[in-house]
Amino acid sequence: MELRQLRYLMTVADEGNFTRASEKLYISQSALSQQIQTLEELVGTILVNRSRRGITLTDAGDILYRHAQRALYEIEEAQTAINELQGLQRGDLTIGAVQTVNDYLLPSIVAMFTAQYPAIKLSVQELSSDDIEQGLQAGDLHLGIGFTPPANPAIQTRPLFHESLVLVVRDDHDLANQTQIPVSRLDTLPMIMLSQSFCTRRLWEDNARLAGAQPNIVLELNTVSSILSAVHKTGLATILPYQTLHENHSARLVQVELTDPQPSREVGILWHGDHYVCSASQAFMKITETFEHEFMSS
Repeated sequence: MELRQLRYLMTVADEGNFTRASEKLYISQSALSQQIQTLEELVGTILVNRSRRGITLTDAGDILYRHAQRALYEIEEAQTAINELQGLQRGDLTIGAVQTVNDYLLPSIVAMFTAQYPAIKLSVQELSSDDIEQGLQAGDLHLGIGFTPPANPAIQTRPLFHESLVLVVRDDHDLANQTQIPVSRLDTLPMIMLSQSFCTRRLWEDNARLAGAQPNIVLELNTVSSILSAVHKTGLATILPYQTLHENHSARLVQVELTDPQPSREVGILWHGDHYVCSASQAFMKITETFEHEFMSS
């Protein structure tokens, strides 16, 4: 049994089609089919169901797929460890970050990391909290920057700081001259918000319910920058992390502290406790932690 045959089986299963799988693997369809047949002969059973509707795995194929996935991941980790003997002079690092934190925290960290380790190929993916945990579980991500505690007990965390949410309004809004305001005062206030898939939105609505306020969301957008632009143009209010305006300065936008209760959450570094933490990940974590006191004191 060869590693390439396991990769072929996994690709066929993922694509559900020999044609697409062969294109992705850059081999002919007939050669791919022959390799799968050879693998089936080696294990002594059929691994894939072939039909006009596409390809699915048999029970045996599903077992081999899951074991192959783990085996290939272990081999990739071994290769990473060997590469690190070169002293961070090669390698890849993939980070998942929730959008609001990515907007104000990651640019400075990425700039410092790439300056210190230019040979490491860094990829930052903007993902939801759930997708970050799934990516860490699957081994698609090395690290995550998101909210703690995680839902998956296998995910380890290193707390960084607490992030508070604030009311953001244009300087001519009725509430712009307030330094702080109880959440209950925002009952029925027309607002622009991130969609329900974002933790920021869910945290705000949880706190509104605690205060007996009913959010009046008149517009949903999926990026922080688009929300800030809409607030500037429409004069409507929004709820965003405290640091947002520090990194997206606008002379006409102001923020007001929220109280009773104050919406807040803990931001941290996340990684999978059962996976190898490579040197590049450790270096990224160390740089991230240098920004901890900056945001704790904000």
